Amino acid sequence: MKIAKHLSIIFLMTICASFISCAQNTDTSFFTSPQKKWILPSKLDEISGLTWYDKNTIACVNDEKGNIYFYNIEEKEVTNKINFGKDGDYEGITYEKPFFYVINSKGKLYIINEKTEEVEKVQLPFTSENDVEGLCMFDKKHLLVALKGKGGLNGKKADYKGIYKVEIAQPDNIKLAYTLPKGLRVSPSGIYFDKKHKEVYILSHRSSQLFLLDSESGNIKETFALPKKIHAQPEGICLSNDGRIFISNERGSQYNAKLYQFQFNR
Repeated sequence: MKIAKHLSIIFLMTICASFISCAQNTDTSFFTSPQKKWILPSKLDEISGLTWYDKNTIACVNDEKGNIYFYNIEEKEVTNKINFGKDGDYEGITYEKPFFYVINSKGKLYIINEKTEEVEKVQLPFTSENDVEGLCMFDKKHLLVALKGKGGLNGKKADYKGIYKVEIAQPDNIKLAYTLPKGLRVSPSGIYFDKKHKEVYILSHRSSQLFLLDSESGNIKETFALPKKIHAQPEGICLSNDGRIFISNERGSQYNAKLYQFQFNR
């Protein structure tokens, strides 16, 4: 029985490895050579999520402070901020005018009106066991939420890493939208939906990868390596309106927090 169990585990690991490697992009150097790089200020040392705001500005969250920071990539500094809550573990942010949506690791969603700075709080059916890490707009009525921890609702185990679609008007209307194979250190840390190309970008910090999913089939189209020498701790991803890809890395003991810009030629 022990031998059979051992062989079953090896078989499952082989299947997972094959599933990922089949989608592996041959140009693993793409995310090694950023077009531009920014060394971020100390208030963004723990940058954990970002979203495109306007032509020169990215809105960010620091996973320890209840603030939205506006980082101007031309001026290379934080030009404004909105305080929306107490200190906490904030992991994702997205924007659909006039609302910002911020989520913490336990699945509490903060809806911030940028005009009035009024804040609504909604607890989604996730717990600390799910370890929520990513948030993005899917369309004007739905959000995508990426789980780093257990893949099932309310902290339940699952044989996959889960990405859920949440209806904004009725947050209890939640459906499993996409999955990544569990194992091989796959662990979502950031997410973005590109509606123009109908693709979902998913960062995986621990496995140092970026998965590109077809949003309609859910299949992995390509997998890119994120070399540690560049992406020591990738936590946030977003795209600008003109298709530039931005990836943020938190500060570590030997390096500063950084923001990188990339762009596909298509």
